[in-house]
Amino acid sequence: MKRKVKKEDLQDGMALLGQPVLPLAFIVQFMYQLSGPEAKVEDIIAEMTEPIETAYTVYTEPDKLLRRYLDHLQLLEKQGAVGAGWQPDELDAEVVDESGQPVDAVTACTALINQRILETELEEINSRLCAPCNCTLCCVGPAKGMAQEFFEIPLQASETELFALLRHDTPESRSRLALDSATDDGVLQVDGRPFYHGADADQCGTGTPELFHWRNGWSMILPRESSCPALELNGRCTVYRQRPQVCRRPQIFSYILEPLELPEPMEQSGKYMLRNSLLAVTDCPYVQFLQEEIAAYAAACELDCILKANKG
Repeated sequence: MKRKVKKEDLQDGMALLGQPVLPLAFIVQFMYQLSGPEAKVEDIIAEMTEPIETAYTVYTEPDKLLRRYLDHLQLLEKQGAVGAGWQPDELDAEVVDESGQPVDAVTACTALINQRILETELEEINSRLCAPCNCTLCCVGPAKGMAQEFFEIPLQASETELFALLRHDTPESRSRLALDSATDDGVLQVDGRPFYHGADADQCGTGTPELFHWRNGWSMILPRESSCPALELNGRCTVYRQRPQVCRRPQIFSYILEPLELPEPMEQSGKYMLRNSLLAVTDCPYVQFLQEEIAAYAAACELDCILKANKG
């Protein structure tokens, strides 16, 4: 029987929540704007050796923390070249506001920087918080009584090689999205069954997970009461060190930018909508424990905090 997780078990992850890097990144961005397009981000960070106090916390070694995100912050140097002929499409991405109108190049670049910084930071935070919970929430399909017929795990093309599952890559699947394909009037059929029933499905629709290539890329479909093939009975993941990107970022997500398209590989190009939010899924045990801490983290990052359930 699994031990019930307690808040004190989550101290490592909570310590990281208490030191968000985005407030420091905002300072770097501001200093870069003051310094002009010839400035070097690395030089600005090198000067930030003294403790910095914000309304949220005190950073004793801000330069050391920021160096972990230097690659992302150096995109500022591309932003700084706007007046010298730099064009937004050089980022290989398009960013629009909630009305669908393209944002200016500086806003687009800043949002992309902040999105990537937050994704990197949250990967470590989620990893620290997830491990003590011994939870398999992200690795299983809907349980009995849930409204959903299936759960979807988005994958990059190279990540599909981790799973020895049936693949479906057809013109019909590529013309759809998984959720769109689950509607009553247009369910994608595979061998005479709804795609989400899985191979060898029983009368309840429980079957083996399968891989599908949709309009927005590959995903694993987990039917009712199924589990990821990499999940062992003891709850361990057999591909943990090579696990997909989506598995590295449960269940607190950077939602500064919402992908409107998922290119191959994901997150390197495509179209995004500016959201300036942090999304946390309340099905997750550590999100349930830490809603106040997550909301405070979002506020420190100047983001709206969205708390919502994913399963039901």
